[in-house]
Amino acid sequence: MTARSSMLQRSAIALALIVFVCATMAPLLWLALSSLMQQQALTSTPPDFSARSFTLDNYVTVFGSAAQLAHGIANSAIVALLTTALAIILGAPAAYALARLQVPRADTILLMVLAAQMFPAIVIVIPLFIAASKLGIIDTKLNLILVYLSFNLPVVIWVLRGFFVGLPAGLERAARMDGASIAQTFRMIILPISLPPLFAAATFAFIEAWNEFFFALIMTRQASQTVPIVISSFAGQYQTVFGQMMAAAAISVAPVILLAILLRNTILRGFADGMLKG
Repeated sequence: MTARSSMLQRSAIALALIVFVCATMAPLLWLALSSLMQQQALTSTPPDFSARSFTLDNYVTVFGSAAQLAHGIANSAIVALLTTALAIILGAPAAYALARLQVPRADTILLMVLAAQMFPAIVIVIPLFIAASKLGIIDTKLNLILVYLSFNLPVVIWVLRGFFVGLPAGLERAARMDGASIAQTFRMIILPISLPPLFAAATFAFIEAWNEFFFALIMTRQASQTVPIVISSFAGQYQTVFGQMMAAAAISVAPVILLAILLRNTILRGFADGMLKG
């Protein structure tokens, strides 16, 4: 490869990365700007970006009705944290068993686990709603946790299994020679060296549960409304208060963005280990 072609290749990659970053950041930038704009300036064509159009009134109004938003954030936090904890507690042993133990038809079981991801949400929401209604758990956090777990658990198993498959077999042989059982080997040897993929899978499960809207819309009424449902309430019958909706969305998305920034290296390493070794 000549120096000219190498430089063109690097320039093309850099340009593609710039386009990707701009496309990724554009919605967040629009969210931040629109949350600070007056309703009239935001709905005008084109939007009015003059200095007089920007205000903090949207945030003042949202914080003025803080009880409703705080209730939604608290519900989302409880549901997301418990869903994540259960997904890791159940998913890690299952992934280890499918990857390292002599489980009959392990590949078939894995495909069956992933089959839950292949159905559109609209197909399964009605049977889930009927089942939850029969159990009397409509508009409860337990219902949301069980529903979110059903589509987060397969992804957690898939990511962790990919990591466990790539671990050296000598680790388990050495543990058996020292008299460790399978459970002790998993708890004392495998888990401590699996923290990056565990963090990556947990972060994915948390974000999915925090942001989920469709099932929460169908399964909740008032008591268990999550933050995406609270945000949607700013769309009234005759008018949508876009600025306040965007301000509430900015507040709700801040914990997720902060989590992704703080754990970005661990998340990238965990997904790379889980996918590449698989």
